Amino acid sequence: LRHHNTRRGNRMIIRTMTIVLLIAVAATGAAEPVSEHRAWTETYAVGGAAPLLYVNNVWGSVQVRPGPGGEIRVSIDEFRSAATPELFARSRTVLPLLIDADVAGVSIEVGNRKNGWNFHNKCIKCRVDYQFVIEVPPGSIVDVSTVMDGKVDVSGVSGPVSASNVNGPVSVSDIAGCEKVHSVNGPIRLGFKSAPVASCDIETINGNITMAIPDNSSVDLLLDLFNGKVDSEFGLESFMPPATVEQVTDEGRTLYRVQQQAGLRIGAGGPVFSISSMNGDVRVKRVN
Repeated sequence: LRHHNTRRGNRMIIRTMTIVLLIAVAATGAAEPVSEHRAWTETYAVGGAAPLLYVNNVWGSVQVRPGPGGEIRVSIDEFRSAATPELFARSRTVLPLLIDADVAGVSIEVGNRKNGWNFHNKCIKCRVDYQFVIEVPPGSIVDVSTVMDGKVDVSGVSGPVSASNVNGPVSVSDIAGCEKVHSVNGPIRLGFKSAPVASCDIETINGNITMAIPDNSSVDLLLDLFNGKVDSEFGLESFMPPATVEQVTDEGRTLYRVQQQAGLRIGAGGPVFSISSMNGDVRVKRVN
């Protein structure tokens, strides 16, 4: 019995696996909803100074923590369900778990996105929830996301982090640096264990943004807030960042869109944090 679709890999260990399959049939013989629960853990050997972890989930949470060198350890909890046995069988094609692994890193994706969402619409009453708990070696590049009914939680890793969620919170704490942290409907919490040295893009549509940085930090904040305010435990100095000019074509005419962000400087300035929110406040906290 194969528990996922692995296209290529160097799987080392299957530590645990449990399977429960529930198929209910009414007294009349009519098919009832089908569900299956499975859980297992795998360890993949990786090499190099900066192995990559990529996770693209749909339903459920993604949690990432630091682990030992030379391996990425992935614990997976899967709950697959469908309205009928026929749709349940179809869901394995429409919503497979695809794992690619080699010495450069591990890629985990739910559903074959190459087929597009129109292909997924062939299984409307299908669903598969994944809860991922993953340990990565020092220096790993982490790029993880989910869509709904879950949170993205990354803590303690030493490499650059990208994390996103569509309908849910994003928490990235005790990190050395980030590249992008996005949420559509949900709050963002961001915490650094040392003064930031690289720029980061932070964006949410509906949600507050809380950023905690050490008291010796020097950063520049570029703010694009529609309905929101800024609350900072640091002293702030305003400055005028360069305007962004975008050239577009509309019905044969060349147009230019000019965007001017507000600039706030902490300390002497430095890495640029581009912060955008449609409906939410921004709070900058001091960490001793």
